[in-house]
Amino acid sequence: MDGLPDLQTLRLCSLLASTAFALVFLAFWHERRAERFWLHWAGSSLLYAATMQGLAWAAHPALVAALYGCLAVTNILIVTGVRAFEGRPPVRAWMPLPVLAAALGYALPAWLAPEPHAETLSRIGGTAFLAISSALAGMILAFANRSQASRGRRIAGFAVLGYQPSYAAGILAETAGWSDPNLTALLPMLSDQVLLGILNLALLAMPGERAQAALRESALRDPLTGALNRAGLAARAGLPAPGAAVILLDVDHFKTINDQHGHAAGDAVLVALAARSAALLPGPADLIARLGGDEFAVVLHATSLEAAQRVAERIRRAAREPGAEPAWTVSLGIALADGLDLAEALARADEALYAAKAAGRDRAAA
Repeated sequence: MDGLPDLQTLRLCSLLASTAFALVFLAFWHERRAERFWLHWAGSSLLYAATMQGLAWAAHPALVAALYGCLAVTNILIVTGVRAFEGRPPVRAWMPLPVLAAALGYALPAWLAPEPHAETLSRIGGTAFLAISSALAGMILAFANRSQASRGRRIAGFAVLGYQPSYAAGILAETAGWSDPNLTALLPMLSDQVLLGILNLALLAMPGERAQAALRESALRDPLTGALNRAGLAARAGLPAPGAAVILLDVDHFKTINDQHGHAAGDAVLVALAARSAALLPGPADLIARLGGDEFAVVLHATSLEAAQRVAERIRRAAREPGAEPAWTVSLGIALADGLDLAEALARADEALYAAKAAGRDRAAA
């Protein structure tokens, strides 16, 4: 067809781009040897570059079929790298199947179909199963574990899915008899010139996204106890909300603990208080935050005053359990937060906390 670039030029462009991205991935891995997902992505790019060169040279059907399988492997390596990045086992039992299907999709027509249609049917079969493997990889990247998926991973998935129209158009062209030029190869190569860069840049963005998320999270956390800080509490308390309650608590005679046992012992008490309280939170939306010093706030959702009192009592008892730190107790103030903003709910719980202290400490008041 007039106006289309030649296949060899497009293959060379894809080869050079893939090699360049592979070198970038390897450079990152060289600096961060523990991050082995870089090797998966570098392997995918290097294998893709080698396969492009192999397809330019290969003539024997068995070798071409193996190269179609290699193209499917490049898709799988992207997925295994993402799984390794997310801390999951990289390899799954199903992964060899699309590789075998792509290779056999090309090989079987070459061996079984009558001439002169064998080569055309081989390209159609190999491309069809390669499209399936590509669609599977793209769907996994774009849509699997959506609650944990980063923007980079989703973009990478849509980039892989972006090859599907070119695969479909190439197959239709071959089926219609437009085999000169080889559109099952030419059209995906045209897509490469846009999608290959998007795909690899999206993969490169994923570690940066994770680092930014970690920085944002650390800004909302108390570095000593790991509990939320005031900013984290304001961002995540979710008040006002129906059926919410606030428990305000602090350590009884905390200054005395610091004076008699040292500040390291006081820090150990705070760490223990945060850990024991967090372990007793009844729901995934419930949270604990350190407001400052020895004062903490617990926010409970979908609860009642009676249920909040039970949680407060469990925290009070947990504080009395012996540990490596000096013995300590807590006082707690409980307030329903229905219709109140965070500041109002904390003020009401603070009044209850003062009542608990006035009544003798080591108790909860509502």
